[in-house]
Amino acid sequence: MRIEYTRLFDKIKSEGMTQKIFMENANIKAGTLNKLLHGESVTTEIICRICDYFRCMPDEIMEFIPEENYPEDIKAKQQAKQEVQQQIQELQAKLKTM
Repeated sequence: MRIEYTRLFDKIKSEGMTQKIFMENANIKAGTLNKLLHGESVTTEIICRICDYFRCMPDEIMEFIPEENYPEDIKAKQQAKQEVQQQIQELQAKLKTM
């Protein structure tokens, strides 16, 4: 999974401001802006600060991008969990007979 902030930079552009003005007005540091530019992790505090500044919801500035095989990963994990639960039940049954 990854997060893209393309919507944020589109919003900054549509507001007719530069990234520098955005940083100053929203109280965002250059390092944080760089993380946003490269899709790196930022704190929820930063997300809230940006949303407060623009008076918007998080989905207006960021987008969740699942990995290509995301549904298969979930399905595989669920199947593995079921197999382990089955093994537990079998072991518990054996324990009762001892």
